[in-house]
Amino acid sequence: MKLHLLRLAKRQGQARFPGLEGFFTYLLTQPEQVEEPRLYIVLEGEVVVDLPDHSYLHLRKGEAAYLQSPHQITPIDPSVLAVWKV
Repeated sequence: MKLHLLRLAKRQGQARFPGLEGFFTYLLTQPEQVEEPRLYIVLEGEVVVDLPDHSYLHLRKGEAAYLQSPHQITPIDPSVLAVWKV
């Protein structure tokens, strides 16, 4: 099966592979508080991730991060992310 995840996420807000639990792409336009571990890959745009220790990560297109602790993710501009809930 072939899916254009970036295009689908931009058009529909989210895209998933049927039968593949825990993986999705989505269009992030507003800050989001996340409690569970996630692996992110930025497909388009830029995001800032605020961490509990008051540090942050700045992720750009093509960069990835695995976060185990609760965090807030904020888009700098509308961004498309690939996410694995681990």
